[in-house]
Amino acid sequence: MNNSNYIFNLKVQKIDQICLFELTWGKGQKLNTQINYPPVLTQRYQDWRRAYLNFYRSDNMRGRTVDGGVAKLTVDLHAEIVKAESKFMYEFHRWLRSAELYEIRAQIAQTSQQFSKDNPDTNIAIQIFLTCAPLELDRFPWEAWELGNEFATNEAIQIIRTPLNISTESQEKRQGRPRILAILGDDTGLNFKAEKEALKSLMRIADVEFVGWQPQYTAAQVIQEITEAIADDRGWDVLFFAGHSNETDLTGGELGIAPDVSISIKEIAPHLSAAKKRGLQVAIFNSCSGLSIADALIDLGFGQVVVMREPIHNSVAQGFMVRFLQGLAKHMDVYESLTEARQFLRMDKSHTYPSSYLVPSLFCHPGAELYRIPAFHWQQRLRQSIPNRLEAIALALSLSLGFLVPVQELLLDARLFTQSVYRNVTAQIPTEQAPPVALVQIDTESLYRAQMPSNQLLPMNRSYISKLVDSTRKLKASVVGLDFIFDTPQQNLSGDKDLRETVRQAVDANMWLMFAAVLEENREVGTNEAFDINKWDWTLQGYIDAYPNFVEMPDAQQDCRKTCPFAYLLSLVYLAKDEIEGFPQPNTNRQQNLRAEVLDIIQKHNKPGNLSALSQWRSPFGLQPILDYSIPPKQVYQTIPAWQLIEQPDINKFPLMSKQVVLIAVGSDERLGIAAGQPDRALAPRAISYWTQYKQTWLTGGETLAYMVHHFLTKRLVIPIPDIWMIGIAIILGKITVFIIKNQSRLSLSRRRQIMAGSIGAVTLYGIGGLQLYISGAILLPWFLPSAVFLAYVLPATRRNNHA
Repeated sequence: MNNSNYIFNLKVQKIDQICLFELTWGKGQKLNTQINYPPVLTQRYQDWRRAYLNFYRSDNMRGRTVDGGVAKLTVDLHAEIVKAESKFMYEFHRWLRSAELYEIRAQIAQTSQQFSKDNPDTNIAIQIFLTCAPLELDRFPWEAWELGNEFATNEAIQIIRTPLNISTESQEKRQGRPRILAILGDDTGLNFKAEKEALKSLMRIADVEFVGWQPQYTAAQVIQEITEAIADDRGWDVLFFAGHSNETDLTGGELGIAPDVSISIKEIAPHLSAAKKRGLQVAIFNSCSGLSIADALIDLGFGQVVVMREPIHNSVAQGFMVRFLQGLAKHMDVYESLTEARQFLRMDKSHTYPSSYLVPSLFCHPGAELYRIPAFHWQQRLRQSIPNRLEAIALALSLSLGFLVPVQELLLDARLFTQSVYRNVTAQIPTEQAPPVALVQIDTESLYRAQMPSNQLLPMNRSYISKLVDSTRKLKASVVGLDFIFDTPQQNLSGDKDLRETVRQAVDANMWLMFAAVLEENREVGTNEAFDINKWDWTLQGYIDAYPNFVEMPDAQQDCRKTCPFAYLLSLVYLAKDEIEGFPQPNTNRQQNLRAEVLDIIQKHNKPGNLSALSQWRSPFGLQPILDYSIPPKQVYQTIPAWQLIEQPDINKFPLMSKQVVLIAVGSDERLGIAAGQPDRALAPRAISYWTQYKQTWLTGGETLAYMVHHFLTKRLVIPIPDIWMIGIAIILGKITVFIIKNQSRLSLSRRRQIMAGSIGAVTLYGIGGLQLYISGAILLPWFLPSAVFLAYVLPATRRNNHA
């Protein structure tokens, strides 16, 4: 059977002394009947209402002390209201049990029984949407109609009121964490403490905000705060009002929002309509005489409205609402929560608050699902974390840029420039006594002075290199690296011979010579031993391949005895010869592979020191250190033009060379390099240009190697945290911040400006902290993309129309 078969619409209309009952359900099924209206019912209702108002207007719910005894009240108000209720409910039930209504009662009961039989495991109940006219009938406690008793039906039957006229369709529920707006109106003679505490108890499962009258507010300020709160563009699920209210024929009811100040439903209808479009489902009015309020709000398209049909005492209102909110907190729907609160008043508070259970009513839009605060599961929490359109654009753009190598190189270049300025301004430049590297460069002037023809530049004239090596020997250099590849014969055969003789002399003088190689299929291709320039028993070799801007570290998957970075091996040898006692010395009589022996000895060395720190260093998470161009070049290497070393090999002119690692390499002359048209140079990073006052245009391969050697010797290995990681953290922090902003009360202009300034200040402090962490902790935290993502999440949230 279709679910529509289990939903009834019952229309009760009084015309003169006749009442028309019309029951409709399913696919056009209908029952009509008419019944005489007993005038005594009106009289019994009026008697009950008079007793009800008399009882709750009196503060003397019990006897009061007089001269040590108990004074007898002239009228027993409690007995009077109980008696009046009994008479009224007797006449009301007798009328509803009339024979004319038998078919209607039977149809509802039979359908309820059939529904229970067909759906034994469901907790869904039969629903009767009741419409009454005129208002005289609407005031009766139809919820107390015991429909199932006559047919021994124990199944639940829900009687839900609905207005006669509804012009607007109901709105779909809003998504996300439930939001409740509590409006606390005029509290003259009232106390909202219990309701406030009960609402606050919901904050673990919903966002609750309070607005309303404060002694320092003017009437205009109260009205503005309430109306703007209702229309908050974040939307609400539940609207709660506590205070004084009253019925009106033309304005849909009035709400007392401050002493002697009220607003009508008609006045705030545009704001309520805006709130309804943003998902407002439920309105709860814990105030007096709310029938016209319910009709007006359901007509606006509200899903459910809870009202008190009669004036209600403050204590009753508090007790009812605490119990009602406890039901919502248990994830009961609105009807179940209302029923539990009514039962509490009827069973637990029947003597203290007689007849109060008859007053609360639930009005519903027939097309609306009964609201309940959903149990918050991880799927919902995950759904809330899904980025919105603007956040998704920022996220996609930042992640795309984070993976683009040219963008990463550009951001790194800008960061190192900023780091250089920061280091300089804060006077945190390293103060080593001397740069650890002597960089001998074959520059343009050296070529001019040597009158070297072009055909001896690629490959470089080896006789000239021989002279440079010989000069370093005379200056007692102990560790020398040659940034040249000797893999092909040279036209000038004397060059190979000259270099061979010089290398032997240097090795016999115990000089550590390192030859360059390139990687090719996991092997090094360097000096060809067939040229007899050197032997691997008494010289070393390392590859010079490296990613731009990064320090080349040994591959964790490769044995350094087979392939080892040039600068790394050169640095190991320099440290080992000073730290390891009995470290082998190179000489031409050796007959064992020098690199293998050196690495074996270093591997066994476990004494604390720079050597152990370097040889045992492992990059965290496999992250490769960067070249720290924020250190001035003059602190890294001493630049020596090749012509000076050849023409003036005077120990007094180069007193530090014996204590430095010497690198012999080509300069920035475009004729020099790996091959024709491939000079061994790249555009100088802006950090280098900054340190050289923009005089240096190019950065050579030799200078890059010099920076690597410096970093190895000084343990300056800066780990760059990937942009993607920090973007992820920025997303999390941004989303948390947005949640916090959303959970705040309406944001005034000054508050929004404070949040914007705070957000910008936070990323600024993050940037400054990152600059200092780079120097102090050798960690590079990316700034631009993570900060942009964070601000893209937070700043739009501050522009919401959340006025105060």
